[in-house]
Amino acid sequence: YVREEMQTRENDRKGHIPAILQDEIAQLALVDLTPTAVRGFRDRLAEKYSGATVVKRLNLLAAICQHAIAEWDVPFAKNPAAATAVKRPAGADKKRNRRLVGDEYERLLEVMAQSPWPDDVAFVRFAIEQGTRREEALTLRWRDIDFDRHSLSFAKTKTMHRAIERGPEIRPLTPGAARLLRTLLQAQRKSSQPGDLVFDIGSKDAFSVRVGRMTKKAGLRDLTFHDLRHEATSRLARIYTNPLELRRVTGHNDIKSLDRYYQPHAEDLAAKAIAYENRNSADKE
Repeated sequence: YVREEMQTRENDRKGHIPAILQDEIAQLALVDLTPTAVRGFRDRLAEKYSGATVVKRLNLLAAICQHAIAEWDVPFAKNPAAATAVKRPAGADKKRNRRLVGDEYERLLEVMAQSPWPDDVAFVRFAIEQGTRREEALTLRWRDIDFDRHSLSFAKTKTMHRAIERGPEIRPLTPGAARLLRTLLQAQRKSSQPGDLVFDIGSKDAFSVRVGRMTKKAGLRDLTFHDLRHEATSRLARIYTNPLELRRVTGHNDIKSLDRYYQPHAEDLAAKAIAYENRNSADKE
């Protein structure tokens, strides 16, 4: 399953897969891999890990079992790790809704500008303008950008295994991201080559450490880099009001995944309702 489905999911390969393999459940014959056995696995995890981690590993095991049924003809009558068979910890799958408020974006850019890596600011701005995942932006090369067709080509995405069948994933390039990339290209024109990475921010782990340090310095509480994808999705939803179109821009796998990242401010939704009501009143007059 790792070889076929998880080539781009490094965190899962290094953390969640070994946790499954090191548990006694991995020693069971398939005939003994029952919901009862999975519940035991769940309970052992719950003694050591948070509810969110338990859910993540149960869902991963369920995905492996489902893949085995569909692709390897493993004769499970039903998926023994499915949520319908094994209850997940209550409240563990809580939707994260951290958004930037007030002047937090400006404060974040201000402290990121103090980084020894000059592309850190551009990387953060691109995350807001385009809504890409960190890995996607980190591996983006100049040859992947088509300014004439206003598009980006991603060979490495969360669902990279599909690229073997369908080719690279093509997404619309947003106007804000296009302006940012043109400015960056102009600054690098003498040295950049089509195969060069767009952003030079060092390793992803070192970048994550810098972001954590910088957000703390800026006084931004409980903010992660991945939260910027929530922010970007919610901002882009103002432009792409059709969720199917929005999904094409952000690269979410489905509408359910998109919904987890669309976090509109309550006052923005209220303002839309007020504006709609005012327009109707004006029309009637």
